[in-house]
Parts: sequence; structure tokens; C-alpha cells
Amino acid sequence: MFTKKNTMKEIMTDPRMAPYAERFVLGLDLSKTPFYEMTIEELSRQHIFYGYSMLNGFNRLLEAAEEGPFCYPLYSEEEIKADPKKEKVCLMHFPSMDPEADERPFLVCVPGGGNVEIWNMSEGFPIANHYNQLGYHVVVLNYRIGGPELYPAPLEDMARLLRYIEEHKKELHLNAGHYFTAGFSAGGYLVNTWCMDNHGYAAYDLPSPIMNVSVYGFASWKGVREGWDIGSWGITTHGVSLKEAAASDWNVEDHISTFPPTYILHGDSDHSCDFINSVILADALKEAGIPYVFEVGHGMDHGFGEGLFSELRGWIERSVNYLIQLSEKSR
Repeated sequence: MFTKKNTMKEIMTDPRMAPYAERFVLGLDLSKTPFYEMTIEELSRQHIFYGYSMLNGFNRLLEAAEEGPFCYPLYSEEEIKADPKKEKVCLMHFPSMDPEADERPFLVCVPGGGNVEIWNMSEGFPIANHYNQLGYHVVVLNYRIGGPELYPAPLEDMARLLRYIEEHKKELHLNAGHYFTAGFSAGGYLVNTWCMDNHGYAAYDLPSPIMNVSVYGFASWKGVREGWDIGSWGITTHGVSLKEAAASDWNVEDHISTFPPTYILHGDSDHSCDFINSVILADALKEAGIPYVFEVGHGMDHGFGEGLFSELRGWIERSVNYLIQLSEKSR
């Protein structure tokens, strides 16, 4: 097991972890970053990352690597030749040790990274580990990244993941068709658009999530406030200007009718994804009469992930309690 005294380099170059090191942050070469030689303890003390959360995630990844294959490509070689971006699309399977997990809904976890990276080491592995401990199987989706005009490719990847699970449910021990979603930042945009009534799961003839969790997720192009320069993200995501995106049918709040109950978390001092996105999402859900919970991290910035040592610590337990309440009401 790794400890707080291990450096990122030691963890990434460990023979058991090296095959998956590229996926710590897909799209970013960590060996060229200043924190490559830093220990987990140093990263935490300098507030670069939530180091202890990452440490839990790395040790869960190590367990998965030692147990056998857990990373499954979602596209064939022929499909990858036609679209090379599909090469990195995969499902990472993190099963819970709880014997009752097979009968429970599983989580589809979608890390963020601005649609140009995927931060598995902070929003994938630790989240999987935490939900595993609470008795839930988790699959982490690595979707297509890199623009311009990326969408709807990530939604197609989500659909492919769910169909793959349906085809392999016995060997994966997943309760196919019974799932909930959790997305972070750009991953939050993915799970939020997956719930929309025009571009989401219904368009792919797939079932609704039982619950959606949006963690500092993007939602509204119309809601972008003055001073927030995200025009380039409009190009990356949809190949259009911010003004064109605002006039498009990709504003989540305008297509809310098929949303499941939703658990929203956001720091009100977020400098990367404006807090207003979650306010707009919550207001739209309220107006539509769709159940939701909205937790605000006062003074909290972007990227808190698990939320250890923060005002929002324990949010994963609370989201599970909400899921259980929803399941009881549906009986």
C-alpha cells in the first residue's frame, strides 16, 4: 500500500501502477508537472490537491490492478481506426466487497477536466473507493476529450458504457439498468446533459438514472455571467461561440422534464465553474417539481472531489442516504 510519504513519481512508476499511470490525469503528462517529485503529504500541505483523498484512490486502484483486469475498452479496433479519439474510451470497474452490492444500483462516475483532460486521480479513483466502502459497485467512465465540437461524443460514450454493461452484467456483477450518475465539473455537464429530454438517455433508448449527482457541474450557457471568459469552452464543447451556445438547445434548464431526482453540490467561491450553474439547475428542478438536494460549500473553490476536511465532508454518505430514501419511496 502507498503512504503519504510516497511521491507521485514513485506511485506512477510502481510496476503494478505503471500500466494505468497515463489515466491518473488522461490528457496531461504528470511527469512534466512540478508536483511529480512531491510526496502526497507535501501536496496536501501546499493545498495543491486533496492529497489524502487521492491516496485512498491510489490504493483502491492498486487493489483493482492486483485483482485482475478492470479496465475495459468500449470500442473495437475498427471503430478506433475510424475515430482515433475512441482509443482511450473505457470503463474502469471497481466492485464493492459488500455481498449485497450486486442487488443495488451501481454508480457511473464521470470525472471532469474541461473536456480536454480527465482527472481520475481526484474525481474518479477516490470517489469509487468511497462508494465501494458504502456497498456500491462503481464504474468510472473515461470519455472522448478534445475539441472542437466534441459533443455529442461523450454522450455516445455513456450510451456505449451502459450497453456494454448490459452485455456483460453477469461477469461484472452489475445490476444492469439500475444505475445512478455522479459527474464533476465537465463530467457534471456530461451527466446533466445525459438527463436532458432532448439529447439524453431517452434519445439513446436507455433507462433513466435513479439519481443524478452534479458536483460543481456546468449546466447553462445562457447563464454565463459577465466576467466569465468561457468562450473557448463553447468552441471545444460544441464548436460554436458563447452567444450561439446560449441560443442552442444545450441549456440544461430548458430540457429538464426527464431529470431524475438530483443531488447538487457546489462551492460558492468556485473560480473555474461559476456557482450560478448549480443555482440555475436547482431553480429549474424546483419549478418542474423534480426532487433535489442542493448543498453549498461556503467559501469553497473548484475541485474538492470527496470533500474531506471541508464543510461538505460526508456528502457521499448523504447522497447514499438520499438514494435509499428514493428507492424506498419507489417501492
